[in-house]
Amino acid sequence: MRRLPHQVTLAARCLTEAACVRTGRRLTGGGTVVVLSASEALHGAAGLLGGPHLRFVHELVTTEDAALRTLGRLTRRGERRVMALAPTGAVRDDLAARFPRLPVTVRPFAVADPGDRLTDTDRRRAREAFGIPSHEAAVCLVGGWWPYKDPATVGAALARLDIPVHVLVVGGPATHRLLKTWAALPHVRLHTRPGPVPETLVQEAYAAADAALVARHPGVAKESGLVVDAVRLGIPLICSDHDPQLTKALAGHEWVRLFPVGDSAALADVLRDLAWCPLPRPAACAAADLGVPTAAGQTAFLTNLKEPC
Repeated sequence: MRRLPHQVTLAARCLTEAACVRTGRRLTGGGTVVVLSASEALHGAAGLLGGPHLRFVHELVTTEDAALRTLGRLTRRGERRVMALAPTGAVRDDLAARFPRLPVTVRPFAVADPGDRLTDTDRRRAREAFGIPSHEAAVCLVGGWWPYKDPATVGAALARLDIPVHVLVVGGPATHRLLKTWAALPHVRLHTRPGPVPETLVQEAYAAADAALVARHPGVAKESGLVVDAVRLGIPLICSDHDPQLTKALAGHEWVRLFPVGDSAALADVLRDLAWCPLPRPAACAAADLGVPTAAGQTAFLTNLKEPC
Protein backbone atom coordinates (compact mmCIF):
# COMPACT_ATOMS: atom_id res chain seq x y z
CA MET A 1 0.00 0.00 0.00
CA ARG A 2 2.90 2.36 0.71
CA ARG A 3 4.05 2.00 -2.90
CA LEU A 4 0.55 2.38 -4.38
CA PRO A 5 1.04 6.07 -5.37
CA HIS A 6 4.27 5.10 -7.13
CA GLN A 7 2.53 2.34 -9.06
CA VAL A 8 -0.24 4.71 -10.12
CA THR A 9 2.42 7.16 -11.29
CA LEU A 10 4.07 4.42 -13.37
CA ALA A 11 0.77 3.55 -15.03
CA ALA A 12 0.07 7.23 -15.77
CA ARG A 13 3.55 7.68 -17.21
CA CYS A 14 3.06 4.64 -19.43
CA LEU A 15 -0.16 6.10 -20.84
CA THR A 16 1.55 9.47 -21.37
CA GLU A 17 4.47 7.86 -23.19
CA ALA A 18 2.10 5.85 -25.38
CA ALA A 19 0.10 8.95 -26.28
CA CYS A 20 3.27 10.89 -27.13
CA VAL A 21 4.61 8.05 -29.26
CA ARG A 22 1.33 7.74 -31.17
CA THR A 23 1.23 11.51 -31.70
CA GLY A 24 4.85 11.56 -32.80
CA ARG A 25 4.30 8.82 -35.33
CA ARG A 26 1.29 10.64 -36.76
CA LEU A 27 3.17 13.96 -37.01
CA THR A 28 6.19 12.35 -38.69
CA GLY A 29 4.15 10.23 -41.06
CA GLY A 30 5.34 7.02 -39.43
CA GLY A 31 8.95 8.19 -38.91
CA THR A 32 11.25 7.20 -36.08
CA VAL A 33 10.03 8.21 -32.62
CA VAL A 34 12.41 8.32 -29.65
CA VAL A 35 11.42 8.70 -26.00
CA LEU A 36 14.48 10.52 -24.64
CA SER A 37 13.92 9.75 -20.96
CA ALA A 38 11.79 6.65 -20.58
CA SER A 39 10.72 4.49 -17.68
CA GLU A 40 11.93 0.91 -17.84
CA ALA A 41 8.55 -0.21 -16.46
CA LEU A 42 5.59 -1.13 -18.68
CA HIS A 43 7.55 -0.64 -21.89
CA GLY A 44 5.52 -3.42 -23.52
CA ALA A 45 2.28 -1.60 -22.75
CA ALA A 46 3.73 1.65 -24.14
CA GLY A 47 4.71 -0.15 -27.34
CA LEU A 48 1.36 -1.90 -27.69
CA LEU A 49 -0.65 1.29 -27.14
CA GLY A 50 1.66 3.80 -28.79
CA GLY A 51 3.35 1.88 -31.57
CA PRO A 52 6.96 1.04 -32.51
CA HIS A 53 9.55 3.34 -30.96
CA LEU A 54 13.00 3.69 -29.42
CA ARG A 55 13.38 4.58 -25.74
CA PHE A 56 16.40 5.78 -23.79
CA VAL A 57 16.42 4.17 -20.33
CA HIS A 58 18.97 5.99 -18.17
CA GLU A 59 18.69 3.86 -15.02
CA LEU A 60 16.50 1.25 -13.35
CA VAL A 61 14.74 2.88 -10.42
CA THR A 62 11.24 1.44 -10.37
CA THR A 63 9.64 -1.57 -8.76
CA GLU A 64 6.64 -3.21 -10.40
CA ASP A 65 4.25 -4.68 -7.84
CA ALA A 66 1.88 -7.55 -8.56
CA ALA A 67 -0.72 -5.50 -10.42
CA LEU A 68 1.79 -3.91 -12.77
CA ARG A 69 3.66 -7.18 -13.30
CA THR A 70 0.37 -8.72 -14.38
CA LEU A 71 -0.26 -5.82 -16.75
CA GLY A 72 3.25 -6.21 -18.09
CA ARG A 73 2.66 -9.91 -18.83
CA LEU A 74 -0.62 -9.14 -20.57
CA THR A 75 1.08 -6.60 -22.84
CA ARG A 76 4.29 -8.57 -23.38
CA ARG A 77 3.74 -8.83 -27.13
CA GLY A 78 4.21 -5.04 -27.21
CA GLU A 79 7.89 -5.60 -26.36
CA ARG A 80 8.44 -6.53 -30.01
CA ARG A 81 7.59 -2.93 -30.92
CA VAL A 82 10.17 -1.41 -28.58
CA MET A 83 13.95 -1.09 -28.64
CA ALA A 84 15.64 0.17 -25.49
CA LEU A 85 18.79 2.28 -25.66
CA ALA A 86 21.04 2.06 -22.60
CA PRO A 87 23.73 4.75 -22.16
CA THR A 88 26.15 2.35 -20.43
CA GLY A 89 26.93 -1.33 -20.46
CA ALA A 90 25.94 -1.65 -16.80
CA VAL A 91 22.46 -0.26 -17.47
CA ARG A 92 22.18 -2.63 -20.44
CA ASP A 93 23.06 -5.58 -18.20
CA ASP A 94 20.46 -4.54 -15.61
CA LEU A 95 17.79 -4.23 -18.30
CA ALA A 96 18.69 -7.59 -19.83
CA ALA A 97 18.53 -9.29 -16.44
CA ARG A 98 15.08 -7.90 -15.61
CA PHE A 99 13.58 -7.95 -19.11
CA PRO A 100 15.33 -10.72 -21.09
CA ARG A 101 12.94 -10.39 -24.08
CA LEU A 102 13.54 -6.67 -24.55
CA PRO A 103 15.98 -5.69 -27.34
CA VAL A 104 18.65 -3.43 -25.84
CA THR A 105 21.44 -1.47 -27.56
CA VAL A 106 24.18 0.47 -25.78
CA ARG A 107 24.30 4.07 -26.98
CA PRO A 108 25.58 7.19 -25.16
CA PHE A 109 22.85 9.74 -24.60
CA ALA A 110 24.98 12.86 -24.17
CA VAL A 111 26.52 14.55 -27.21
CA ALA A 112 29.51 16.84 -27.76
CA ASP A 113 30.23 19.20 -30.63
CA PRO A 114 33.51 21.03 -31.34
CA GLY A 115 31.69 24.37 -31.10
CA ASP A 116 30.83 23.68 -27.43
CA ARG A 117 34.43 24.08 -26.32
CA LEU A 118 35.12 27.05 -24.04
CA THR A 119 37.80 29.52 -25.07
CA ASP A 120 40.55 31.02 -22.96
CA THR A 121 38.63 34.31 -23.10
CA ASP A 122 35.52 32.58 -21.72
CA ARG A 123 37.57 31.21 -18.86
CA ARG A 124 39.23 34.55 -18.03
CA ARG A 125 35.92 36.41 -18.01
CA ALA A 126 34.25 33.74 -15.88
CA ARG A 127 36.94 33.90 -13.21
CA GLU A 128 36.61 37.69 -13.16
CA ALA A 129 32.82 37.34 -12.75
CA PHE A 130 33.25 35.03 -9.75
CA GLY A 131 36.12 37.08 -8.33
CA ILE A 132 38.62 34.21 -8.42
CA PRO A 133 42.30 35.23 -8.49
CA SER A 134 44.29 33.62 -11.27
CA HIS A 135 46.73 31.96 -8.83
CA GLU A 136 44.06 30.22 -6.71
CA ALA A 137 42.50 26.86 -7.58
CA ALA A 138 38.79 26.43 -8.28
CA VAL A 139 36.59 23.38 -8.75
CA CYS A 140 32.92 23.19 -9.71
CA LEU A 141 30.15 20.84 -8.63
CA VAL A 142 27.17 20.97 -10.95
CA GLY A 143 23.71 19.48 -10.66
CA GLY A 144 22.81 19.37 -6.99
CA TRP A 145 22.84 16.54 -4.45
CA TRP A 146 21.08 13.47 -5.79
CA PRO A 147 21.15 10.19 -3.82
CA TYR A 148 23.89 8.69 -6.00
CA LYS A 149 26.28 11.60 -5.34
CA ASP A 150 28.71 11.73 -2.42
CA PRO A 151 28.85 15.23 -0.87
CA ALA A 152 30.05 13.79 2.45
CA THR A 153 33.39 12.75 0.95
CA VAL A 154 33.73 16.14 -0.75
CA GLY A 155 33.03 17.93 2.54
CA ALA A 156 35.54 15.82 4.45
CA ALA A 157 38.17 16.55 1.79
CA LEU A 158 37.51 20.29 1.94
CA ALA A 159 37.94 20.20 5.71
CA ARG A 160 41.46 18.78 5.23
CA LEU A 161 42.66 21.64 3.00
CA ASP A 162 45.45 23.92 4.14
CA ILE A 163 45.43 26.23 1.09
CA PRO A 164 42.59 28.30 -0.41
CA VAL A 165 40.36 26.51 -2.91
CA HIS A 166 37.31 28.07 -4.55
CA VAL A 167 34.28 25.76 -4.76
CA LEU A 168 31.53 26.62 -7.23
CA VAL A 169 28.23 24.85 -6.50
CA VAL A 170 25.67 25.28 -9.27
CA GLY A 171 22.18 23.82 -9.63
CA GLY A 172 19.87 21.95 -7.34
CA PRO A 173 18.63 20.38 -5.21
CA ALA A 174 21.17 21.59 -2.66
CA THR A 175 21.49 20.95 1.07
CA HIS A 176 21.74 24.42 2.57
CA ARG A 177 23.03 23.15 5.91
CA LEU A 178 25.89 21.41 4.13
CA LEU A 179 26.70 24.53 2.13
CA LYS A 180 26.80 26.59 5.33
CA THR A 181 29.25 24.05 6.78
CA TRP A 182 31.48 24.31 3.73
CA ALA A 183 31.34 28.11 3.73
CA ALA A 184 32.58 28.13 7.32
CA LEU A 185 35.70 26.08 6.52
CA PRO A 186 38.82 28.27 6.77
CA HIS A 187 40.30 27.45 3.35
CA VAL A 188 37.12 27.16 1.29
CA ARG A 189 35.90 30.06 -0.82
CA LEU A 190 32.33 29.04 -1.63
CA HIS A 191 30.37 30.40 -4.61
CA THR A 192 26.78 29.19 -5.05
CA ARG A 193 24.27 29.53 -7.84
CA PRO A 194 21.17 27.71 -6.54
CA GLY A 195 19.17 25.88 -9.18
CA PRO A 196 17.52 25.60 -11.47
CA VAL A 197 19.85 27.85 -13.42
CA PRO A 198 20.14 28.69 -17.14
CA GLU A 199 22.76 26.99 -19.29
CA THR A 200 24.75 30.23 -19.49
CA LEU A 201 25.38 30.19 -15.72
CA VAL A 202 26.31 26.51 -15.80
CA GLN A 203 28.86 27.14 -18.54
CA GLU A 204 30.21 30.15 -16.64
CA ALA A 205 30.85 27.94 -13.61
CA TYR A 206 32.65 25.36 -15.73
CA ALA A 207 34.67 28.11 -17.40
CA ALA A 208 35.79 29.57 -14.06
CA ALA A 209 36.91 26.21 -12.68
CA ASP A 210 40.30 24.55 -13.00
CA ALA A 211 38.47 21.22 -12.90
CA ALA A 212 35.00 19.73 -12.66
CA LEU A 213 34.52 17.47 -9.64
CA VAL A 214 32.42 14.29 -9.81
CA ALA A 215 32.02 12.25 -6.60
CA ARG A 216 29.58 9.36 -6.52
CA HIS A 217 28.84 6.39 -4.32
CA PRO A 218 30.35 3.01 -5.26
CA GLY A 219 28.47 0.98 -7.85
CA VAL A 220 26.69 3.91 -9.53
CA ALA A 221 27.03 3.06 -13.22
CA LYS A 222 24.58 5.41 -14.94
CA GLU A 223 25.92 7.80 -17.56
CA SER A 224 27.52 10.91 -16.09
CA GLY A 225 26.47 14.04 -17.91
CA LEU A 226 29.05 15.94 -15.83
CA VAL A 227 31.89 13.87 -17.26
CA VAL A 228 30.61 14.55 -20.77
CA ASP A 229 30.24 18.25 -19.92
CA ALA A 230 33.89 18.36 -18.92
CA VAL A 231 35.12 16.75 -22.11
CA ARG A 232 32.86 18.70 -24.47
CA LEU A 233 33.63 22.06 -22.83
CA GLY A 234 37.34 21.31 -22.52
CA ILE A 235 37.56 21.31 -18.70
CA PRO A 236 39.88 19.03 -16.67
CA LEU A 237 38.15 16.42 -14.51
CA ILE A 238 38.49 15.07 -10.98
CA CYS A 239 36.40 11.91 -10.63
CA SER A 240 35.86 9.11 -8.13
CA ASP A 241 36.43 5.54 -9.32
CA HIS A 242 32.82 4.56 -8.55
CA ASP A 243 32.20 2.92 -11.93
CA PRO A 244 34.78 0.37 -13.18
CA GLN A 245 33.81 0.90 -16.83
CA LEU A 246 34.09 4.69 -16.60
CA THR A 247 37.31 4.43 -14.60
CA LYS A 248 38.84 2.26 -17.31
CA ALA A 249 37.85 4.78 -19.99
CA LEU A 250 39.30 7.76 -18.07
CA ALA A 251 42.48 6.14 -16.75
CA GLY A 252 45.71 7.37 -18.30
CA HIS A 253 44.38 10.69 -19.58
CA GLU A 254 46.51 13.65 -18.45
CA TRP A 255 43.45 15.89 -17.99
CA VAL A 256 41.84 13.47 -15.50
CA ARG A 257 42.63 12.77 -11.86
CA LEU A 258 40.91 9.75 -10.35
CA PHE A 259 40.56 9.16 -6.61
CA PRO A 260 39.31 6.11 -4.67
CA VAL A 261 35.60 6.34 -4.02
CA GLY A 262 34.85 7.61 -0.52
CA ASP A 263 38.52 8.50 0.17
CA SER A 264 38.47 12.10 1.40
CA ALA A 265 42.22 12.16 2.11
CA ALA A 266 43.03 11.21 -1.49
CA LEU A 267 40.59 13.82 -2.82
CA ALA A 268 42.15 16.48 -0.57
CA ASP A 269 45.57 15.62 -2.02
CA VAL A 270 44.22 16.04 -5.56
CA LEU A 271 42.67 19.41 -4.70
CA ARG A 272 45.90 20.55 -3.06
CA ASP A 273 47.93 19.53 -6.11
CA LEU A 274 45.50 21.40 -8.36
CA ALA A 275 46.62 24.68 -6.83
CA TRP A 276 50.31 24.01 -7.47
CA CYS A 277 50.05 22.16 -10.76
CA PRO A 278 46.87 22.80 -12.80
CA LEU A 279 45.72 19.98 -15.04
CA PRO A 280 45.91 20.37 -18.83
CA ARG A 281 42.69 20.81 -20.77
CA PRO A 282 41.37 17.81 -22.71
CA ALA A 283 42.22 17.86 -26.40
CA ALA A 284 39.54 18.66 -28.94
CA CYS A 285 39.44 14.97 -29.92
CA ALA A 286 38.86 13.77 -26.34
CA ALA A 287 35.09 13.41 -26.76
CA ALA A 288 35.49 11.19 -29.80
CA ASP A 289 38.17 9.16 -27.98
CA LEU A 290 35.65 8.45 -25.20
CA GLY A 291 32.96 7.46 -27.71
CA VAL A 292 30.77 10.54 -27.19
CA PRO A 293 28.86 11.25 -30.44
CA THR A 294 28.28 14.62 -32.03
CA ALA A 295 24.72 15.92 -32.29
CA ALA A 296 24.70 15.18 -36.02
CA GLY A 297 26.07 11.70 -35.41
CA GLN A 298 23.43 11.02 -32.77
CA THR A 299 20.66 12.19 -35.08
CA ALA A 300 21.94 9.97 -37.88
CA PHE A 301 22.20 6.97 -35.56
CA LEU A 302 18.66 7.36 -34.21
CA THR A 303 17.22 8.02 -37.67
CA ASN A 304 18.95 5.09 -39.34
CA LEU A 305 18.55 2.57 -36.53
CA LYS A 306 16.10 -0.07 -37.60
CA GLU A 307 12.93 0.54 -35.62
CA PRO A 308 11.11 -2.50 -34.18
CA CYS A 309 7.96 -3.56 -36.01
